Amino acid sequence: MKSTICLLFIMFFSFGFAQDCDCASDLDFVAAKAKESPSFKSQWKSPLADQFLIAGLKEDMRNDENLALNCLYYLQTYLGAVKDNHIYIADFDKEKDYASLTPFYEGSPEDLSSNAVTTTDDPVTGIYELAGVYRVAVVKVADKYYDYAGYILESNYEDWPVGALKFTLRITGEDFSGNFYDRNHKPQRRKVDLTNGRLYPERWVKEDFAASYAANNYYIEGDTFQYKDYGNGVHYVRLGSFGGSNENYAKAMKLLETLKEKLTSGKVILDLRNNGGGGPRTSDPFLKLFKKRKKQLEFHLIQNNFVASNAEHFLIKAKNQLPLTTYGENTKGALAYGFGNYSTADLITPCNNYSLGLTSSKYERYLKYEVVGIAPDVSLSHKSDWIGQVLAKIE
Repeated sequence: MKSTICLLFIMFFSFGFAQDCDCASDLDFVAAKAKESPSFKSQWKSPLADQFLIAGLKEDMRNDENLALNCLYYLQTYLGAVKDNHIYIADFDKEKDYASLTPFYEGSPEDLSSNAVTTTDDPVTGIYELAGVYRVAVVKVADKYYDYAGYILESNYEDWPVGALKFTLRITGEDFSGNFYDRNHKPQRRKVDLTNGRLYPERWVKEDFAASYAANNYYIEGDTFQYKDYGNGVHYVRLGSFGGSNENYAKAMKLLETLKEKLTSGKVILDLRNNGGGGPRTSDPFLKLFKKRKKQLEFHLIQNNFVASNAEHFLIKAKNQLPLTTYGENTKGALAYGFGNYSTADLITPCNNYSLGLTSSKYERYLKYEVVGIAPDVSLSHKSDWIGQVLAKIE
């Protein structure tokens, strides 16, 4: 009898816990843990605002018929309450089938295309492309959660068929809270605005503006570390990573030895594009050499939106210590906080087993750049290759 009662108690307790274990529970977990990070401690000061945001997100969760797909988006929205581009929550479980949860356009492809017409009053609606991989129709929708939806018209992937929902845009003041479903159909919240026909800093471009983005300045051929002699006293140096692994460090130091021999005078194009950071162990030796040769050299640095973290620290130091002009577009804006010398182990949410990564170190003197990024001295056009544009300016 006692065994039966005990078993019933366990079953009842387990059932009750399962019923309570949902996206809202994960939000409570994330909110509690996030407040231990330096970015939340310094920026998130109002308990009332915190309660209001959590209550609003839980209300959205209750009404979202596709919460199994969008739960991550709501948790990412909470983390977006502070400026900290390193902090994250993600699902690294490769077994979950997000593709089966993807919504579809209710209508024919012809109707979808005919509804995606840009007007003077509505510059957002239209046909967009992403690097020749996807083509979508963005249409205005009457939905309680978002204002625009981008549905697939053409795709290079079979699991992204015509009509599948690729992203949504929700108007938040002068910009948008975007929910972009990645290659594996997982939601990724991004704050974007429509700038020169591009959902910036994402790379979705309207077809009407395609000619303005004729060159792909996010793809760089060759090794992570490169040196080229362009002649006429012009040198090219690619610093593609400041990662601290022994392999990456060895490659960086090999290039450094080459530069000690080659960079004796002239103009140097430093290509920092796509450098997601690393640590000072790898970046500082380059800066030390450049400072030593700064009277003999003139520096021209190319940056893009994928320059982040320690690479942004390097950029700021270089601007302060070298004869330097920067070109391109704003950097990522992920430099006020970090994970220290070593990333801490991910926290795992109790219900969906999401991975929560919280920052532990801070450089809050850089807070004005967080999320916004570091602006270049000279903006470059995507109509042609950026190296060619810089060469034309300096030769």
